[in-house]
Amino acid sequence: MADITAKVFRFDPTVDRAPRYETYRIPAEEPMTVLTILRFIRRRIDPTISFRDYICYKGICANCMVTVNGKPARGCSTRITPGETVTIEPVFKHPIVKDLVVDFGTTIRGEDAAYIVRRGAFIEAMGQ
Repeated sequence: MADITAKVFRFDPTVDRAPRYETYRIPAEEPMTVLTILRFIRRRIDPTISFRDYICYKGICANCMVTVNGKPARGCSTRITPGETVTIEPVFKHPIVKDLVVDFGTTIRGEDAAYIVRRGAFIEAMGQ
């Protein structure tokens, strides 16, 4: 059995002065999704790690988006093979809430707002 080595971004802006990376070794006999790796870390190694779990677990909702080896990826569908080393970071261009959790609300207020307003959903959601 080979291990998967996960180098995970850690940062709590309410406590930490600077981000850091922590390395975890996860025993694996077969490929695992990034989300499964993060759940293993939280349940068996470090219960303080924060990340967004899935909503759909079908790769549709993008709630579990992270950056994997420098590229945006859905945690629920991105697989890592035993023997690999993976770097897991928060999604770029979003404020960090804690560790891998980011504030996706900036997307709705920013680049996607015009699309949502045209459809009327944003105004209805805001009660206007």
